[in-house]
Amino acid sequence: MKVLHDWDHTFLPRSWALRRGISLVVYSLSIRIPFLNIFHAVLKNKLKIEKEKLEYMETLIKLDRIAGITPVFGIRDSVRERYGDRINKLQTRYNVDIRRHIHIGENSDPERERIWDPPLTQSRETWSFDRLFLQGKKVILKPGELPIFHVDQPRLIHVYIDYLFEERARSM
Repeated sequence: MKVLHDWDHTFLPRSWALRRGISLVVYSLSIRIPFLNIFHAVLKNKLKIEKEKLEYMETLIKLDRIAGITPVFGIRDSVRERYGDRINKLQTRYNVDIRRHIHIGENSDPERERIWDPPLTQSRETWSFDRLFLQGKKVILKPGELPIFHVDQPRLIHVYIDYLFEERARSM
């Protein structure tokens, strides 16, 4: 299979960039000032932005399938409460392993405990695997550990693809 990827301009389309910028500012305000969500346009924008994470999850599932990866998703309770039906549909549609993910301790504590149910064996070093990989720091996985890439960080997809590319090259 061949694919042609055209690149026509050095800039993003101005109208898209303006709409996206305004949308992200409104989204940020709707998170910081929740009463703004009573306005239909603000709430609609917020839901649209949040839907992108579900679309990103589905993109990861498809990418993993293409690459021969068996994904495991750790989903926090708050995410499950908000998107449970849609996550369940993805789980059923693609037959993926989705586990409960729990943080124990205060949000401000970077050393708070993280667990998965059913259990996974993950050392603290793996909890920031994607961000450390981005910084050029290689985490050596112990037997049974999985590299962790966060669904809620779609802007880092290039980091995940770089990791897959390096791993594939290493195994050849």
